[in-house]
Amino acid sequence: MKISEANIHQLRTSEISTLIRAQTLSARDVLEHYIHRIETLNPTINAVIFSDFAKARRTADEIDTRIKDGGQLGPLAGIPMTIKDAFEVEGMSCDVGLPAYQEYRSSSDATVVARLKKAGAIIIGKTNTPYLCSDWQSYNSLHGTTNNPWNIAHTPGGSSGGSAAALAAGMTPIEFGSDIGGSIRVPAHFCGLFGHKPSFDIIPVRGHVPPPHGAERGSDMNVVGPLGRSTEDLSLLLDITAGPELPMASAYSLALQGPRAMTPTNLRIGLWADDPYCSVSNQFSTAIEKAAVELEKQGAKIVKIKPPFDLAEYTTHYRFLLNAAMSLGARNKTLHTEWIRTKNQSGQYLKAWMTLFEQIDVLFCPVSPSTALVHTQDPDFASRRMLVDGKDRDYNDNAVWPGVASACGLPSTVVPLAVAENGLPFGMQIIGPLFEDRTPLCVAAMLETLGYKQLIAPDYAD
Repeated sequence: MKISEANIHQLRTSEISTLIRAQTLSARDVLEHYIHRIETLNPTINAVIFSDFAKARRTADEIDTRIKDGGQLGPLAGIPMTIKDAFEVEGMSCDVGLPAYQEYRSSSDATVVARLKKAGAIIIGKTNTPYLCSDWQSYNSLHGTTNNPWNIAHTPGGSSGGSAAALAAGMTPIEFGSDIGGSIRVPAHFCGLFGHKPSFDIIPVRGHVPPPHGAERGSDMNVVGPLGRSTEDLSLLLDITAGPELPMASAYSLALQGPRAMTPTNLRIGLWADDPYCSVSNQFSTAIEKAAVELEKQGAKIVKIKPPFDLAEYTTHYRFLLNAAMSLGARNKTLHTEWIRTKNQSGQYLKAWMTLFEQIDVLFCPVSPSTALVHTQDPDFASRRMLVDGKDRDYNDNAVWPGVASACGLPSTVVPLAVAENGLPFGMQIIGPLFEDRTPLCVAAMLETLGYKQLIAPDYAD
């Protein structure tokens, strides 16, 4: 590709970084490119809800000066990016759609933000979320509705929907979200992107809202992780942000083991492309099976597996945990013995997963029953419906497939698969063993080399 300021947003993050370091492009050039795209495209998409371009310009100029002076640079030096509004960024908003937080400005950075900045990233703005990050769509009374770049009548997903929409429209090269019920994975699936839900607690969540501002600890299910245009971006951001913080960091460090397989040879793929309890679009199951077969042609083995649990019972278990985690004070409303019983059951489920991962290396399964939903904003969740292959379905079925990984804290990487007949993209999740995040990421990279790349909305291809 011929490099010009007009196509910077088509480059990988590592390519932009290389050009900045070589002074082929300046950090200021790159920043102005993304500012221009935000100013041009955001009025239609409504993904970026707060920005500080003046501070970003000063930071970019400082980075350019350091480069000219031969100073030390981090791996993201000069890379501008937006970030989900749920993360505290000093001087920026962090209201997550809650009117009581409307005038709030953060006085410090979330751990993730501090690590991204230390690596050289320039945070240029915040992206929209649903109210308190609690929906599979992204709209609220303060900032309105975020639209999907593929079709503005549809949602980009939630709760990292603003993140995914900004990334899909080329308003940022990378993004960072959070996930408790599919909030990274569903937006990636709805927008044709890559996304990674890490193993529980390997990336600190301090500075994520909710819980309330200033809380040192969030729920025991929420994780934070990257969205990107490539698996390379996901791995880069994972490496930058993973690991304990003080005081734990004074006692131990994180050393994620390498992937179980570097190539498809001898890779064991478990296939769970559909389930009668929560059936998905026929196009999804066919495409998931096809992706497995493509790797099989390269030497992988498809293992016929029986899930280690009944999906209906597992989902009931997961929803109990999800509802408690999403509701402040929920544990005070729940009998302590019931909570302990449920957590003990989680341990039994995790043992079943560990046994399954002795037979397979990764599990291929859906993310959601459908492509991106039409904007559906009935305040009564119980009344919301969606269509899957023309059939009326419960809106809350969106929780089922994300829960497969979330209930036991497993890592899951979303890979774009294809564009559906309705013109919207879709993907699948690759679930790996607990704390073996590099395995699903590596398998996603294998698929990327076979042509499973970011799916770009036609209007944003150039």
